[in-house]
Amino acid sequence: MRLGLVYHQFVPRGGLEGYLIEFASRLAAAGHELEIVTANIAPEVESKIKATWHRIPLIQGSPLLRMWQFDRAAAQLISDLPVDASIGFGRTTTQDLHRAGGGCHRVYSDLLPAWKRWNLKNRLELHLEKQLYTSGRTKRFITNSAQVASQLHSAYGTDKSLFRVIHTAVDSERFRPAQDRATLRTKVCEQLRCDASRPAFMFVSLSHRRKGLDVLLDIWPEVDADLWIVGNAPSAHHVRKIRKLGIEKKIRCIAAQSNLTSLYQTADWFVHPTLYDACANTVLQSMACGLPGLISVNDGAIDFMRDGQNGYLLGHPQEAVAVLATVRRALGTNAEERAALGVAARETMLPLTWEAHLSKWFDALNDINE
Repeated sequence: MRLGLVYHQFVPRGGLEGYLIEFASRLAAAGHELEIVTANIAPEVESKIKATWHRIPLIQGSPLLRMWQFDRAAAQLISDLPVDASIGFGRTTTQDLHRAGGGCHRVYSDLLPAWKRWNLKNRLELHLEKQLYTSGRTKRFITNSAQVASQLHSAYGTDKSLFRVIHTAVDSERFRPAQDRATLRTKVCEQLRCDASRPAFMFVSLSHRRKGLDVLLDIWPEVDADLWIVGNAPSAHHVRKIRKLGIEKKIRCIAAQSNLTSLYQTADWFVHPTLYDACANTVLQSMACGLPGLISVNDGAIDFMRDGQNGYLLGHPQEAVAVLATVRRALGTNAEERAALGVAARETMLPLTWEAHLSKWFDALNDINE
């Protein structure tokens, strides 16, 4: 099949880009012909994916105008390409299928501070999202969680029959429990200069405000455990808070490029009090590694969560008292109970293979070509 893929950047960055690069790589490896429309390509990605690349040159200096320009130019270009179907992944309004990997922007926008909510870039994102779901220029919508499909239907009144949930695939061979966790934990804790005998909660974030770091820092003086902050370095605001609360000795900051798999394999708990996520890859990856999590109900990954069976739900992730109660609940489990939660978490992820994932995509593509 000849497919057109549309996204403004093919650069290893966040979860969406990582998914898209892997998705395109697997399509190409399976023999499908790809026509990729983008504005920015990392050299290592261009060499990795066999495709015909169509680069849209964008004006410099204005994210607002670049977003508008890419939508307009991509719509014209994709309509002229000899493809069986086109798939969009970002702020584009014209394609056959669109994957809402980032979720519902209208819901997320309501969580932003006022100055961000009303700036021109955010208003354009909301406008483009409304066009996407109301113009009729896209035939089907793929979401990575049932929660996102419900949010988009509620926000725009889009026919429910146009949505299909295809959960993100997880490489359970890469993300798996350690063969010798005790030895690996000792090694990792030596590198982090922390006590391997203390419980460790792992928090992964490139957007600390949205992911809920503040509530974790607020409660951590009451928690007898270490907190591993993986991803972007804490902001000046968070550094000041850590010092003010006197919790420096409990905090370890780990760069985003670190080996997440070894951290998943050695932490005791994954903690994720996010304000909004469509379906965070980090939640799925951590579960595949057998790491039980404390997961916000604001993440579409709750499709997979069974409270008390394969992890714990954070029902009120913005309320410090509620989050602290769940952290204490986790700390109150014994080693056998925690291990059983981890086994159940991994088993939940095992059906999410790339083979099953791509099969569902081709079912969706066949739907629009019937």
